[in-house]
Amino acid sequence: MLNGEERITNSVANIKSNLKSLSDVMKIAGHILGCGTLVFLVLFIPTFAFYAVRDWDETEDLAAFYSAGAFVILTLPISTNGIIMHLTHWYMPDAQRHVVRILWMVPLYSIDSWFSLRYHQFNLYIDTVRDLYEAFVIQSFVYYLVEILGGEDRLTQILQCKGEHHHKHGEHPTILFTVRKWEMGREFMVRCKHGVLQFVVVKTFMTILAAILEIFDFYGEGVLDWGKGYIYIAVVTNFSQMWALYCLVKFFNATKEDLRSPVNWHPVGKFLCIKGVVFFTWWQGLAIVILQDQGFIKDIGTWNADEVAKGLQDYLVCLEMLLFAVAHSYTFTHQEYSGTHHQPATVGDDECDNDDIAQMRCSHCPRALWMSTLPDGTLSDIRRMISGAIQAKQYSDEDTVSDSDIDGDISIGEKDVDTQI
Repeated sequence: MLNGEERITNSVANIKSNLKSLSDVMKIAGHILGCGTLVFLVLFIPTFAFYAVRDWDETEDLAAFYSAGAFVILTLPISTNGIIMHLTHWYMPDAQRHVVRILWMVPLYSIDSWFSLRYHQFNLYIDTVRDLYEAFVIQSFVYYLVEILGGEDRLTQILQCKGEHHHKHGEHPTILFTVRKWEMGREFMVRCKHGVLQFVVVKTFMTILAAILEIFDFYGEGVLDWGKGYIYIAVVTNFSQMWALYCLVKFFNATKEDLRSPVNWHPVGKFLCIKGVVFFTWWQGLAIVILQDQGFIKDIGTWNADEVAKGLQDYLVCLEMLLFAVAHSYTFTHQEYSGTHHQPATVGDDECDNDDIAQMRCSHCPRALWMSTLPDGTLSDIRRMISGAIQAKQYSDEDTVSDSDIDGDISIGEKDVDTQI
């Protein structure tokens, strides 16, 4: 009979052996994926180039589709590799799940724009997926910053030590001048989070509304006509997006020093990547719409000016996503969460080295993918935000009623005094 200590030692040895086998399998799968990607690039890029040249004089949409496909083919391996590396090096789950959500943005944008370029008659419905996800990415980035700063409680303590200039809303007579100062601490953090969450709600509602209006021919995408729904949805979305960006910038300015020390998370690069993908692409699309409305974009072949404008936006997004995929591979690298930056969690055996722990992380890949997919925290925070707004409205109404009662009592009292006099 083996005693308890020997059984534990044998169990640990078996776990190490199984993890090593799993690690070897994943290494083989990685080599196969890498070789397959190389063969795919070597074969399909020349093929796409050939068909693009061949079909240029006949069908402009296929020519654009093939050439944009080359950018998509280059983008997907780079983005997929970054996602897989995070899932197999799951050292900080609470932070890395938000990173994975952010990294999914590039392949999703790329594929969505590619299909939208080919099936441009269904452009609005295909781009709905992209529009819904972009708001989710902004929210994920704010939550990511909260996690790497130590969570909400630790962040509250950090913010309470900040100077008063962070809670001001500008010194110029703008609409922000009417917004009261946010107390540094939990209120500042909650206000910034809610400022981003409102964009998730507004963007989701506006995207669904646009799809419904398009069915009844009341949307008029790209048409600056007050009789169509596009211009109203664009204005509402723009204000919501501007407020979300304002809250994001305030949060970044208040915490940028803490994001550089004691661990340098390279916050500027991350911030520019998020701002570039989400906000730059949206403003780029709006600029193309204005150019079309002013007559600078005209019909090309079988495409009318509206289709050319939409196709131009989709083509540019396919190109830009390749650049952002490269940028993400450096700014959102998995190496920030392991090695010298952070000590990975132990697994119950003091003799386990980093390689053993890394192998164990590989076994959690399905769970990591599941954690990074479900937006459970987003939905619960939206519910809390809405319920908080309702309660605030109720308290405001109660205060108004109380003030009216007090004013009435004062008036009655003054009347009684006058009568007595």
